[in-house]
Amino acid sequence: MQPVSYSVPGDVRATIVRVLAYMGALAILAIAAAAFFQPPSGVAAIEIPPRPQWVNVERPHPAFELVMAELAASPSDYSILRRTADGARKDRLTWGDVAARGPYVMVEIDRPGSDSDRFIDAPSEIAARIIAFNVTDDVKAVVEIDSKFGVMHLVDFAIAAKGAYTGRTRRCLGFAHPFAEPKMQLAGWYCSAGEEVVDRAMLACLLDRLTIISAGGDPALAGLFAHAEIKRTFCGQRSPILAATPEHQAQIAIPRSVKPGAGLRGRLLTQH
Repeated sequence: MQPVSYSVPGDVRATIVRVLAYMGALAILAIAAAAFFQPPSGVAAIEIPPRPQWVNVERPHPAFELVMAELAASPSDYSILRRTADGARKDRLTWGDVAARGPYVMVEIDRPGSDSDRFIDAPSEIAARIIAFNVTDDVKAVVEIDSKFGVMHLVDFAIAAKGAYTGRTRRCLGFAHPFAEPKMQLAGWYCSAGEEVVDRAMLACLLDRLTIISAGGDPALAGLFAHAEIKRTFCGQRSPILAATPEHQAQIAIPRSVKPGAGLRGRLLTQH
């Protein structure tokens, strides 16, 4: 009895050979492609930088305004920063520059994008904002002032100018005040042109003249500024130093979602 012989037919053997040859060709092409796209020896691979947390909005449309004759000679700027993660927004109004002559002023309206954001005490808030400056006298809390936005916590500090005015020390008075509804914070500072102490009346006048142009559909924000207008002091009326607040008739709408007190229904007729 002869053993059974198992043999692969010729056409099957040919197919296997062709498949192996095809796979070998693909392997060679893959190796060649990897070698072609690999950066030369000694050259670092190009890394895409991470997207910044805060983005500066191009051609911002101002939502707030501050007109003060004492700052008319200083160059001003309005910028809006948006946080890409949650849409948080910071509106910044600035006058002058830390390295230039004249006063240096900054007002920031900070509106968080989530409930998890927390505002801290005034000294810490201001210290975090001046970390890039040449601070010559540390931030320390001083006496509070009353403003149309309520009691404002103040801090005193000093910074030194750089560049052409190196050695010039500026005395500054900073402020920070959080709000619960809407959730936001007013913060900033007024720095004198030199070592003279900033008059608290000057800072109170600065806050008195901060007004809103557009609430962007936020009734709580509109209501906050509308009720603040009721408390305006129109600073400078009897001051020989401060320019008087310009007065004109303006109608301020009280949003329906905000419940005004007795006698404050409808529209308020105030003077600016």
